[in-house]
Amino acid sequence: MIPRFSYAKPRTLAEAFDMYTSADGGAAYIAGGTELLQVMKMGFAQFETLIDLKGLGELRGIANADSSLRIGAASTHREVERSGVVRDQLPGLASLERRVANIRVRSTGTLGGNLAFAEPHSDPATFLLACDARVDLSGPTGDRSLSIADFVIGPLATARDPEEILIAIRVPTAGPGEGRAYDKFAFFERPAASVAVQLSVHDGVIIGATVALGSLTEAPTIVEPAGAAFVGAPADLAALDGPVAAAVAALQNVDAAADLNGSADYKRHLAGVLIGRTARVALQEAVAHA
Repeated sequence: MIPRFSYAKPRTLAEAFDMYTSADGGAAYIAGGTELLQVMKMGFAQFETLIDLKGLGELRGIANADSSLRIGAASTHREVERSGVVRDQLPGLASLERRVANIRVRSTGTLGGNLAFAEPHSDPATFLLACDARVDLSGPTGDRSLSIADFVIGPLATARDPEEILIAIRVPTAGPGEGRAYDKFAFFERPAASVAVQLSVHDGVIIGATVALGSLTEAPTIVEPAGAAFVGAPADLAALDGPVAAAVAALQNVDAAADLNGSADYKRHLAGVLIGRTARVALQEAVAHA
């Protein structure tokens, strides 16, 4: 059973901050609640007050803004998946969201809540890390912006101050010759291994690449040698086997964690298969937009 708690629904950010600081016995912000309520039900956390942020306008909406796609933190996975703007600007994210957990979770859980919970086996953080996305935070003392790399710092741990609210996620829109892709192996509705690849091509050559891994380490991780393996290669699917093999070899230096999904070696093997798949999809998108 979930312990008894008080429920508050602020109308403004200022009211939400006041509710948080004045709550007796501790408070937590909540949007979809798909993660937090499970933790409370299992007895791993208890809060006297839950502050529902879903009605705050600052946390809603999906739109282009300042050469990036701004996604309100309270947008559900289902809203992100079905958004025409996301499908047009970030098809990889729309595809990813379509495979998050199950329809109940996608219809209730939010993108911001997923990132704030920082579960090591979640989907979006890995893709957003490869895309150089940022999160906007607001607190009683002001606003700030952090990269995904600086925001997600470990398992169930972020750089968010307890009283701060995650307002939005900003993903740079893909420029000419850029392609992005994400794929995963999942056995229990959460990835056992996931990979995101971003490639940039110019004049028939790959000039930039980022490879991010999820579910292998305590937080999503960029493997720089894996990305470097693609740079300088021809932007041609027929010539991709060599760079893929070099990128896969770089995974041997990744300190993967064994878990219920398999040994460290097995998870590195899964990630290697995914690198080949995602690199090909990202390259096709990049060439199509060159």
